[in-house]
Amino acid sequence: MKKLLLLTLCIITAVCTHAQDELYYGKYRGSGTLKGIGTSKVESYDVAIHLDDPTLVGMEIRGLRIPVNTNAKDVSDYKAWLSSELTVSGGKNVADIASVDFTPDSRWVDVTFETPYTITTDGVYAGYSFTVNSLSSTTDAAATPVMGISGTDIDGLYIRTSRSYRKWIPFAESLIGEQGTFAFVVRLGGDRIKQHAATLLPPSDLDAYAYVGKTYTATITLVNHGCADIKNIDYAIELDGQRVERHINVSVKGTYYGQQGTFKAAIPAVETRGTRPIDIRLLKINGEDNQDDEPSTTMNLAFLAETPKHKPLVEEYTGTWCGWCPGGMAAMEYLEEMFGDDFVGVALHNGDPMDVTDNIYPNPVTEFPHHFIDRTIEGTPFEYTTNTSFSILNDYKKRQNVLAPATIELDAQWTDEAQTAVRVTSHTSFIRNFTDSPYRLAYMLLASGLKGNTGSWRQTNYFSGNTGYSAHKYLGPLTQQPAKLGDIEFNDVLIQFSSVGPAAISESLPAVIKEYEPYEHTYVFDISKNTLAQDKGKLKVVAVLINTLTGEVANAERVNVGSTDAIISKQAKEIVGTSYVDLSGRSVSPDRSGIYIQTVTYSDGSRHSTKISK
Repeated sequence: MKKLLLLTLCIITAVCTHAQDELYYGKYRGSGTLKGIGTSKVESYDVAIHLDDPTLVGMEIRGLRIPVNTNAKDVSDYKAWLSSELTVSGGKNVADIASVDFTPDSRWVDVTFETPYTITTDGVYAGYSFTVNSLSSTTDAAATPVMGISGTDIDGLYIRTSRSYRKWIPFAESLIGEQGTFAFVVRLGGDRIKQHAATLLPPSDLDAYAYVGKTYTATITLVNHGCADIKNIDYAIELDGQRVERHINVSVKGTYYGQQGTFKAAIPAVETRGTRPIDIRLLKINGEDNQDDEPSTTMNLAFLAETPKHKPLVEEYTGTWCGWCPGGMAAMEYLEEMFGDDFVGVALHNGDPMDVTDNIYPNPVTEFPHHFIDRTIEGTPFEYTTNTSFSILNDYKKRQNVLAPATIELDAQWTDEAQTAVRVTSHTSFIRNFTDSPYRLAYMLLASGLKGNTGSWRQTNYFSGNTGYSAHKYLGPLTQQPAKLGDIEFNDVLIQFSSVGPAAISESLPAVIKEYEPYEHTYVFDISKNTLAQDKGKLKVVAVLINTLTGEVANAERVNVGSTDAIISKQAKEIVGTSYVDLSGRSVSPDRSGIYIQTVTYSDGSRHSTKISK
């Protein structure tokens, strides 16, 4: 009898108590102000969420919990439903698993299906439908009858209406997709519902760096898959064969499946550099064994002995027609003076003889002058309301302190004595392993000492005669100059680039990266027809390391183009592959007409890229 009692108690504690025998699954997690979403039309609505999370397989769908816009009066034909696919027939949604009519009697309506449905590996669509019969005005509550909450997490949501969207489409593709996210939730039950269950999410590998000989604090995300609130946890860390267990207090709500919180995990110090896998296992929740199917996670942490020097890329947008743009030129000269060879600056011209971009920029430019640092921080070089401020400097120093994932060694030499082309060779070495690296390279060819005789080369100068800037170290001299600067040289001007806008060369670096191994890549600038290469002794090449997931510049390097007595001859190597991409980095067929980049891969692993036109 005693053994039977103990067994019964174990079964009771393995699942949620009667008052908490359901979990809610959806975008709404128990907080946030409900608001109306809609098309402002008289029409029928169908909204759905796709349940394809593999952790839900085996759970039962008992029903839906649906918020209703109680201020919308002339609304009818409410239905809650489940379907294996989204289908329309005769202008109406057709659900092939379950459908229940209901009449709202409060703000939240609990709808129960006659037979619980067990979620399979194929997933399932859950949703509800209704009809707006009339609108008194566009401010009528029936104009926005779908109840939602503010938020941008709309993946897996779908919508169909009788007039605006007659076919099912992802909610993100609808015109109302930016209004919020659906607030209805799916009611889950069954034997697979647990009281104490949670999983872990590690930080991104791109952000996980530690230093040799020092402990590292990792921010781990705790995802609650159980009914109970999580008040404390026990977890274990395994690193280099050593195991450490810890107990900490946390606060993560239950009931809503997927509620998240974070905690700080102290990673033990190691004495040698290198990338290491770290296993973090969630052992107990509130003193009870973790019942989750995925109780552990692995993060890859790079332990560093030293860090690469981060050289931020400064892109200054300018034009000779722009009267305030001399301030941008002064800012670039200031940074060059302060940081010398560590400064990587590029002037991108608009609407004048030095414009080579065709208004396809690496950054979203809204005004001139305008600068971007590493394509993440933007602004104007000087705050004109004060006489001495230099706003770009603080932003530049912030980016200098951001850890760069790699160093770049760069060489640029003439390919021939006639100086018609420049071969760029880069060696990129990363400080950690990557199994799916987002980093790729792009190159820019810059020219200095540019001059012209026509009027379009004359720089407009709004600082002329403006005594408010006369005491400024860098702007002051501009106040003594005429309103049109004729005798002026333009420096570090972009005159040619390997990729249009923000794109990188897709095959410039591999996806699988081994730490501290230099990856060689070559690219050739054909300047035989480039009239902006006025003085070939004043050309520079900039290499840009781009995170293709975010568009952020992770590091940059620049080098002067060598003289004719340092011509690099191509060594005889076996060609093992050839690929082609357009100027935006997309793969193309070599038979296609147009301008694209040909990349040849050699037997020693090096690559050679050349711009080709057909």
